[in-house]
Amino acid sequence: MGLDSESRFGCHLTLAASALLILTGTNANAHDDDVRKILDNLPPVYGDIWTQGMSTPRGVAYASSNITLLAQIPLNNFPGLPSTLSGNDCWGYVSDSGREYAIMGLEGGYGFVEITNPTNPIVVDTIPGPVSLWHDVKVVGNYAYGVSEGGSGIQIMDLSDIDNGNVTLVRNWTAGGYSTSHNIVVNEDTGSLWVVGTNIGNGGLIHIDISNPELPSLDGGWTQMYVHDAQVVTWQGGAFDGREIAFVAGGFSSGWTSTGLRIVDVTNPNSTQTLATVFYPNAGYAHQVWLSDDRKYVYLNDELDEGNSVSVTTTRVINVEDLANPFLVGTYTSGSAAIDHNLYTHNGMVFQANYRSGLRVFDALDPINPVEIAYFDTFPGSDSPEFNGAWSNYPFFPSGNVLISDIERGLFIVRVDAELRPMALSQIGDPITVIDPAGGQVLTASTITRNGVVVDAVNLMLDTGSGFTPIPMTNNGDDTYSAPLPIITCDSDVRYYFEASTTDGFTTTFPADAPADVFSADVISSVVEIFADNFESNTGWTVSGSVSDGAWERGVPAGGGGRGDPAFDFDGSGKCYLTDNVEGNSDVDGGTTILTSPPMDASGGNTTLVYALWYSNNIGVIDDSMSVELSNNNGSSWTTIDTLGPESQGGGWNQYAFDLDTIFANPSSQVRVRFVVSDLFEGSVVEAGVDQVQLVERSCEDVQIGCNQADLAEPYGQLNFFDISTFLTVFSANEPAADINNDGLHNFFDISDFLTIFSAGCP
Repeated sequence: MGLDSESRFGCHLTLAASALLILTGTNANAHDDDVRKILDNLPPVYGDIWTQGMSTPRGVAYASSNITLLAQIPLNNFPGLPSTLSGNDCWGYVSDSGREYAIMGLEGGYGFVEITNPTNPIVVDTIPGPVSLWHDVKVVGNYAYGVSEGGSGIQIMDLSDIDNGNVTLVRNWTAGGYSTSHNIVVNEDTGSLWVVGTNIGNGGLIHIDISNPELPSLDGGWTQMYVHDAQVVTWQGGAFDGREIAFVAGGFSSGWTSTGLRIVDVTNPNSTQTLATVFYPNAGYAHQVWLSDDRKYVYLNDELDEGNSVSVTTTRVINVEDLANPFLVGTYTSGSAAIDHNLYTHNGMVFQANYRSGLRVFDALDPINPVEIAYFDTFPGSDSPEFNGAWSNYPFFPSGNVLISDIERGLFIVRVDAELRPMALSQIGDPITVIDPAGGQVLTASTITRNGVVVDAVNLMLDTGSGFTPIPMTNNGDDTYSAPLPIITCDSDVRYYFEASTTDGFTTTFPADAPADVFSADVISSVVEIFADNFESNTGWTVSGSVSDGAWERGVPAGGGGRGDPAFDFDGSGKCYLTDNVEGNSDVDGGTTILTSPPMDASGGNTTLVYALWYSNNIGVIDDSMSVELSNNNGSSWTTIDTLGPESQGGGWNQYAFDLDTIFANPSSQVRVRFVVSDLFEGSVVEAGVDQVQLVERSCEDVQIGCNQADLAEPYGQLNFFDISTFLTVFSANEPAADINNDGLHNFFDISDFLTIFSAGCP
C-alpha cells in the first residue's frame, strides 16, 4: 500500500472519526460497543504471508498452548479493495471438489483464500465492499452473503467457480429501504437466511427469502428490539419439534432497558412468538450466542462486562432444554482480563475469539464447566479488556484446521493439537462452607465420560489440618459418587476437593487445578445471627462525608448496570446501599462519602462480620480507593480491615468475612463498621455498593471421637453387641466410618480406640 505506520494510522483516524460521527448521529444506543471499537482502533500490522517452516513471523513470538500456527496472511495481501486497514469477521467454504476456502472480512470488502494446503495458502480473489469496520459473511450452498454497516445491503457472491480462482459479485441487493446490517445469520439446518442490526425493523431479526438465491426478498421478522447477533436452528424434540427457533443476543433499543438472551419462535417470520427472556448478573451488553453440541445449553458472551462489572473473561452458560423456561446455570472463564467475542461449538469443544487474548479453546465434555485446553494469542503483550486482536474464528472445516480473523494482523490458519479429556468431574450442589463437627454431611460428585471410558475410583480429598487424605466415595449407580464427612474437631479450617481416575490411568480433579485451588469450610456446631441487615428497611445506618455528589443512599439499583454501577443488589431482596444511585453519567465526585453501621454486639466472642461489596474504579483516572474500617468503641477510633484500589477494580458483587476475635482482643457490644469511598482525582469514575451485612456468632461443641461412628447401628449412646458387629463389618470393608482416629488408615489403632470408647460409653 506504500504507507508507513504513522500515515496509515492518520488515515484510519479520519475514517474512525467519520464513523463515530455517523454512529453518534444515528443509532449509537443500539450497540454501544461499536463506539469503543472505534476509539480502541490501532494501525494494521502489514507484512508478507508467513507459513510454517519460516522464521518467527516478523520477529513476533505468539504465545500459544496446544495450537500450531500453519499460516498468517496480513491484511495488505488482499489486493483490489478500497481499504485493508482492519479485519473483522471470517467464515469458511468447502467447494464441491472438497477444497477448503477461508473468507476474510476486511474494512473494504472480502478476501477469499484457498487453504486446502494450510501451509501454502493462496489468495484467489477479493470482492470490494463499502468501507466499514464491520463486515459479516455467511455461506448458503454455493453463495456467500455479506453485510456491512457501511451500506450495499447484502452482497451476493457466487462461489461456484472458486476452484478456478473466480468469485463473482452477483449484486448488491437492497429493498424496501433496507441498506445496512450489523450481522448476518444462517440456519444451518435449513439454509434460511436472516439479517440483524439493520436500518429497518427496529434493528431486529429480519428474514430474507432466498428461494431465488441471487434475488432475495424481505420476508418479515422479529422486530421487538435491536438484535446484535443470533443463532437460528430447527429444534428437535419436545413441544417445539420441527420449529425454527432463534436465540437472540442484544438489547437497549426502543424502550427495552435490559440486555440479555431472548428465545423466539420464528417458524413463521410474519407471526413470531417470544418464548422466554433470560437476564443475568453483571450484564454489560449481550453480544453473541451459540448452542452447545447437544443443544441443551447456550453460551453467551457479553462484550461490555469485562473491565466494567467483571474482572476476567466471563462467558455465561444458560440451560435451554425447556425453551419456555431457560435459566442461567453458571459461567466459565479463561482467567484472562480480555473481552470474550465470537464463539462456536464443534466436536465437543468451544472455540472463542477473545480479542486481545486470541483464540481460546475449551473442552466442553461437561458443558456447564468448560475447561480451557488450548490457546493462540494473536495480540502479543496484552490481554487487557480492549477491542483489538481476534475478532472471530471458524472451526468447521472437515480437515479440522481453524481460522482466526484478527483486526490488526489479518487471517491466521491454525491446528488444534490438544487432546480431549476422557472424563469430567464436578460437584453436585454448591460447595459447602460450614461443616458439622459431628460429621455425616454427604458430599456428592458427578462424572461424565466419553467414548466408553470406565471410571476406576472417585475420592473426596479432605484436609482437616494434617494434609489431604483420600476418602473413597461410593458409586451411586448413576454416574454420581457420595461420601459422608467424618467427625472433625470444631473450629477447624477444612479444605477439600474431588479426585477421579479411569481404568486406563487418566486422573482429574475438581476444581480443575486442585490441590492449588480447593474449596474451604469452617467446622461449626451452629451459627447464630446477632445482626443482619439486607437494607430493605432503615435500621439506623448513617451517611457522612464531604462529596459534592454521589453520597451513599439506600435503594434499588438504577441504571441497568452501566458505567460501573451494579445492575442488581447482592441478595436479591431488592435494595442495597449505593453511591449516586441515579441512571446515566453519575458517580462519586469531589471528596469522600462514609456509610456507618449502628452498634453491633460482638461481646459473646466467636463472632464474624460478613458483608457483600461492590467497587468499581476502572474508568478514567485510576487513583482512588475504598476502605472498610471497624471500631470496637462505638466509633471513637477505627481500624482499617480492608482496602480496595487504587489499582483498577471492575465491580462485581463479592462477599467478605472477617473474624472479629483476630482483630480485637475483646470484641465489645459497641462494634461498628463503616465503608469509606473517595473520589479525589479529576476524571475518575467511582461507584460502590454494600449489601447483606451480618454479624454472626459461631458456637462449637466437640463430639467425642468415635461416639457417632462407633454407635453405627442405633441412636447415639446405646452401645452393645450390635455396635461391635457393625464396626467389624465396616472395618473389614475399609469404610470411612471405621477410621476412628481419622488418620486415613484402617489398622490396629482404630480397633483399640473403638474398644476404649465402647468400654467408656458415650457421654
